[in-house]
Amino acid sequence: MANQTDIADRIKAIQADVTTIVRGEIELAKAELVPQAKSVGLGAGLLGGAGYFAMNGIALLFLGLSALVGHFFATGLGWEPLLAAFMGLAIVAVAMFLIAGVLALIAKNKVSVKGPEATVSQGQRSIEAVQEALQRGVSDAEAEAAARKEARKTAPSITSGASTPTFLPPRG
Repeated sequence: MANQTDIADRIKAIQADVTTIVRGEIELAKAELVPQAKSVGLGAGLLGGAGYFAMNGIALLFLGLSALVGHFFATGLGWEPLLAAFMGLAIVAVAMFLIAGVLALIAKNKVSVKGPEATVSQGQRSIEAVQEALQRGVSDAEAEAAARKEARKTAPSITSGASTPTFLPPRG
């Protein structure tokens, strides 16, 4: 009966150890991902800023610069006013989209996130350690079972019909 209690205690200890390991892995993952989440937030803010400035740039400069470029085409090249205005609008629009694209590329580099490499590595080592401990436990249990079986074979038995007593009184 004491052996069953010992096994139950070992199982409870293993459960407690696994719980502790899992909690530690969760804390490690949090510690690893929080700085990356802050970087992603910064990148998202930059991306939002890029969009805001792109829209404002399109709204303000688009009209002002396109009017200047259109005026150049109308007066300098003698184009029709409508065609000159259209060319001014198109050239300024392309310039604004280029600026927005550069800002978006900068933000994209800030938003990229790596996986929790240290957590995954530590988790794998923990899994391997638990598997090794289980294998050692199984082999220890098998060895103990084999030793008990061998001890039963050599131990005297009440049913064996042996004429010698199995109990010897203490010398005294």
